[in-house]
Amino acid sequence: LKQYREAELKHGRLAMLAAAGWPMSELLQPMISQFLKQPDLLTRGGEAPSILNGGLDQIPPFFFLAIIVFSGTVESVALKTRAIEVDYVPGDLGFDPLSLYTGKSEATKRDLQLKELNNGRLAMLAITWYAAAEFIGKSAVVDGTPFLFKSIL
Repeated sequence: LKQYREAELKHGRLAMLAAAGWPMSELLQPMISQFLKQPDLLTRGGEAPSILNGGLDQIPPFFFLAIIVFSGTVESVALKTRAIEVDYVPGDLGFDPLSLYTGKSEATKRDLQLKELNNGRLAMLAITWYAAAEFIGKSAVVDGTPFLFKSIL
């Protein structure tokens, strides 16, 4: 079961990053690209590039290569850590720069693990909703739910 927990944590962490990054890319990418004098990579409808929306052909191939190298590096560290440690905790890569986890009681650690797992599950649902809503509605997530995203800027 540890391998399944590890996979769920990895997917949840990626989904949490994506759940924050997807709407932020739709809100900030036009301004950033204009400031840097680079092409706007959003689709014609202002949606984030995805398999359903299209637009992935505009992303430089170097970006995808960098993502593959980064993911492979993180995965190799996880595999090495799992092979060395007998009492390995799934998802614990030893990266805690803010000391939110280290030095806490076992009950607090378990509580934080469950919160991360549940937030990851919610983020996976959110990303699925983002993709479906943009594909069906043919409009950006930030345009479909302005009360969530447009009010912060």
